[in-house]
Amino acid sequence: MSSQPQSSPASRANILDLIERIGNKLPEPAIIFVILAALVVAVAAIGDWAGWTVQPVTPKPVLVEKLDASGSPVLGSDGKPILIPKVGPSGRPEITLEKTGDPIAPRSLLNADGIYWALSSMLRNFTGLPALGLIFVAMLGIGLAEKFGFFGALMRALAFITPKKLLTPVIVLIGANSSVASDAGYIILPPLAAALYLAVGRHPVAGLAAAFAGVAGGFGAGFFPTGGDGALTGFAQDAARVIDPLYGVNILHNAYFKAGSAVIVMIAGWIVTDLLVEPRLMKKKAATLLDPASDGSGAAATLADMALSASEKRGLVWALLAKTLVLGLFAALIFIPGAPLNGVGQPTLPNGRVIVHHAIVKETPIAEPGKTEPLPELAAKAPRHDVLAVEPLVISEAQTRRSASLAESPGDRWSHVIVPIIFFAFLIPGMVYGWCTGTLRSQKDFIDGFYHGIKSIVPVLAIAFFMGQFVNYFAYTQLDRMLAYTGGSLLVSADLPVPVLLVLFVLLVIFGDFCLSGMLSKFGVMAPIFIPMFMMVGMSPELTTAAYRIGDSVVNIITPLNSYLLIILVVLQKYQKNAGLGSLIALMLPYSVAFFVAWTAFLLLWYSTGQPIGPDSPLFFTPPR
Repeated sequence: MSSQPQSSPASRANILDLIERIGNKLPEPAIIFVILAALVVAVAAIGDWAGWTVQPVTPKPVLVEKLDASGSPVLGSDGKPILIPKVGPSGRPEITLEKTGDPIAPRSLLNADGIYWALSSMLRNFTGLPALGLIFVAMLGIGLAEKFGFFGALMRALAFITPKKLLTPVIVLIGANSSVASDAGYIILPPLAAALYLAVGRHPVAGLAAAFAGVAGGFGAGFFPTGGDGALTGFAQDAARVIDPLYGVNILHNAYFKAGSAVIVMIAGWIVTDLLVEPRLMKKKAATLLDPASDGSGAAATLADMALSASEKRGLVWALLAKTLVLGLFAALIFIPGAPLNGVGQPTLPNGRVIVHHAIVKETPIAEPGKTEPLPELAAKAPRHDVLAVEPLVISEAQTRRSASLAESPGDRWSHVIVPIIFFAFLIPGMVYGWCTGTLRSQKDFIDGFYHGIKSIVPVLAIAFFMGQFVNYFAYTQLDRMLAYTGGSLLVSADLPVPVLLVLFVLLVIFGDFCLSGMLSKFGVMAPIFIPMFMMVGMSPELTTAAYRIGDSVVNIITPLNSYLLIILVVLQKYQKNAGLGSLIALMLPYSVAFFVAWTAFLLLWYSTGQPIGPDSPLFFTPPR
């Protein structure tokens, strides 16, 4: 009886080397979006020439009579039965698709109008990205706090005061929350964790692995909002409005799920480290690595370098006190009746007007002989306060199936100031810490702190310019709507359970992580396609974003496209001289598998409860009636 041949370490290394070589040959993210934009131009031109059309459909909830406890219909004030959305066995509202309007066809970008639009809107395609403002403002405060050392000191303090038995879960949990500090988690936590483990008689590579797993594998989790949340918010909202022009997504749309995910990542990382990774490492070289002296003075020097000075301890105490006061002040502004952030509000322009999205048709003014004023019948038909225009633009209201919509919808006042809250919640503690430690002493230091945050998002801005062209080309050509209607209709007819769709989407994002690095880059490609399609089957954009977080995070620790892999490899080689990239990936693979299984199961469990995954962030999309 013959056994199946097992792959040798050499063959596994060859596979990993192949993945690395392929990944290194892929274009930069900005170039990928140039290629995608060109692909959209080509497909739209072909579709226009071939006469492609797609019938628009509108998802509508199936309505049933609301019944009282006795089973009798509940009547409204008009004496008619009240109708409510019918909820299916899965707990989500049942949806039907109704044909709406005329078939739509691709709009070519290679004719005179298309070329003119592409050139005239190039700047607006970039500046109009909703994610830009969210990321920019949030990173001003976060970047300043990082520049002055607040985040690094906080991570070091938590690691040093942790008991030996709880070292693993605390290290993983700190890592899962370190994304708020940009690159600090990658640079500070892994070497610190390795040194701490060695100092207490544990295997240093296990500490390194636990820290890296938390920082990279738990990237999409955490208790705090980040600049990345703002990016996801903007693109998710834009994609959702393909189906529902009034749909809004807030920056805390995954807040509850993110917090729970941080705990799940902590537990999974704890189990893998203490029951699988560390015992395996101890068996291999127990005699050498159990002895702290085997590392010479390296671990002691690392711990000495990482220890908090008296000024850092004092700065950390005062910074945390300042953060508490800032959050307490905002809480008072939100919950005290009559306070500025209490109740419902409507964002306005300085002149008191609001921005309204409304379809219009531009007309050519025709003046009577000898007069310069246009004829009365060609005067603007849209309400004057609905249009922000410079005279003498003459427009008339277009006939559409939807009325005008507000660019910023009314809602709880606090929900309109989430980004300023994030800004001050990090700015003030960062300034206090900088002042106490001496890193903030002048106006130049203060401005340099802001520059630090801006520098960290410069690569994002470069990618965003080309991403903006791709996203808006996709919208102009109407390929986004055509794909959404076609794919959504197929999903509705397939009637796949939502849990199956969620797992398949997570796997698709994981596959994409080996082809395209960066959370923002992948979401810029996937959001315009999958969010509208999933809305057609009743999945909310917030739920789709939560699934995206999982797929984007769990393979960060093994994909060769992660640029921080080399930084972690340098630390690993300090304790394992002959370790290579394959060694690191093999070390981290159990974490990827465990995080995928546990985190996806957590999402499915959350979905089964029907509970929102963030403030005003439902699991289900119920189309407007």
